[in-house]
Amino acid sequence: MGDAISSLLFQPPPPTRLKESKVIWLTNSFGKRIPSFFIECAKDDRGEGMRAPLPGESHGGGARSNSYDDANGGGERGASGGYYSNYPPVVPSTPQIRTPKELEMSVAMAARSGGGLGHGAPTILYSHANAEDLGNIYPWCKFLSKMLGVNIFAYDYTGYGLATDQGDPSEDYCFADISAAYSYLTSVLQIPPSSIILYGRSLGSGPSCYLAARTAEEGDPVGGLILHAPFLSVYRIVLESGCTLPGDRFPNVDFVPSIRSPVLFIHGTKDSIVPFNHSERLLDTVLEPYRAEPVFIKGMGHNNVHASVRPLFIDRLRKYLDRHVVPNVRGLPEMGENGNKYDSRTRTTKKLARLVVR
Repeated sequence: MGDAISSLLFQPPPPTRLKESKVIWLTNSFGKRIPSFFIECAKDDRGEGMRAPLPGESHGGGARSNSYDDANGGGERGASGGYYSNYPPVVPSTPQIRTPKELEMSVAMAARSGGGLGHGAPTILYSHANAEDLGNIYPWCKFLSKMLGVNIFAYDYTGYGLATDQGDPSEDYCFADISAAYSYLTSVLQIPPSSIILYGRSLGSGPSCYLAARTAEEGDPVGGLILHAPFLSVYRIVLESGCTLPGDRFPNVDFVPSIRSPVLFIHGTKDSIVPFNHSERLLDTVLEPYRAEPVFIKGMGHNNVHASVRPLFIDRLRKYLDRHVVPNVRGLPEMGENGNKYDSRTRTTKKLARLVVR
């Protein structure tokens, strides 16, 4: 059964190409070479990430946080709320994919200035779904960087994309791949764990849950975890076993209770590949202090975020970042609930709220 599951689980697409100069090559613990890329978000003159506006939002001043403004006598709150409270006078410039040499220079400059890639904007470590590789997820990653004001670091699994010559993909390789990517962010780029958000879509939820649990057990958890259409485990997609059977793959349900980072679930109610209730059941296993308000979207399927729900999707991701992640990145108090005037949940529009189940 294990081989049959592997053939269904891992379906690498025909490799797509990226500019070789933009590829960052990593070596995992098995000696496999995998490609990755780093997209740096647009930033203001304080080095803080800037966000492009959603439809209907107006531009404001700089990307200064409300905590900064309040401490200095004012400043209007922007349309999206949160610590990226106002918008620059024009739409932020396009996020840039960085070459390895450019990143080396950034680290060297940070050593002299005390700043760095880990300051001012979070970094998402993105683990893609099945039947995807770096080439075809690049536009989506660039969109996320532009709309969320975050850096994005994405990698390919062994056996995918430019790493098709490294052997067949496997669960062990996936765990080693994300570990190599995380090590590059923390050791080479010197981005602290609290500034890193793991984002796993479908298949990518497996390595993301593994790494989130591992960093928690090591006492230095990542800043956040976003699970987009995750599964309980691979066997449970086709067979409700009630427990993790021998040979099962990516047992997320066993990793999640150990996680000590804010967890956001995103799932469409019309997902025909990974049943919607997998996210509901995983949410129940997250310890209460780490449960972010989930984004369960009526009518959304598995394989894409349709243009009609993208404003809701981005709005809710921003709220998650502003409450749980950005304050840690910038050394500000975490945004509270229970009446905090900066609780951005209260500003979800009625039109968007109708699309959300929970």
